[in-house]
Amino acid sequence: MSNEPRQERAVRTREQILTGAVDVLVEHGYAGMTMQRVQSAAGVTRGALTHHFKSMTQIAVAAVDFIAANQADEIRDAIAPGMSIDDAVEVIHEITRRPTYVAGLQLWSAARTEPALREALQPGAHQLFVELQQTLAPFVDDLDEQRFTIFLDGLLSLLRGLAIGAVLRDRPDREKQVLAAWLTIFASNGQPA
Repeated sequence: MSNEPRQERAVRTREQILTGAVDVLVEHGYAGMTMQRVQSAAGVTRGALTHHFKSMTQIAVAAVDFIAANQADEIRDAIAPGMSIDDAVEVIHEITRRPTYVAGLQLWSAARTEPALREALQPGAHQLFVELQQTLAPFVDDLDEQRFTIFLDGLLSLLRGLAIGAVLRDRPDREKQVLAAWLTIFASNGQPA
């Protein structure tokens, strides 16, 4: 029996499960995500898995939230005061090119036909938007609230599209050109970005 306190052990086990779920999501996609695969990837018992998560939807949503939280931390740590908006967007772009980000987008796609999944994903999507809003606000302080919301929504939509497109083509230089063009167009539309 471990001397590790029960609560710490539970947190560690949950993190193991989420890490395993992300690995399964990346390797097999949402359609190939099963309780057995997550259990095996996490190295936990079936009882431990079902103690923390009662369904695949719960695991999938928690895995996406786990990915988003880690990516938000990475973005906050990587973006420094004094960076240009172009450099800040490039940091975010690099993070959204990773297999974990694209795997999370598979859940967004599946949510189109699964109302329970869609409802479960909405809070995490909103939280990511708020995190990015707070992180990027100092870079675009000349935009009013409405233009900033449009800027951020457009940026996220563009990054999602580029991430999905990269599945069939890997052209990071072209993606950088597309982002730079979008930033230039946004900036020339009345107010600088």
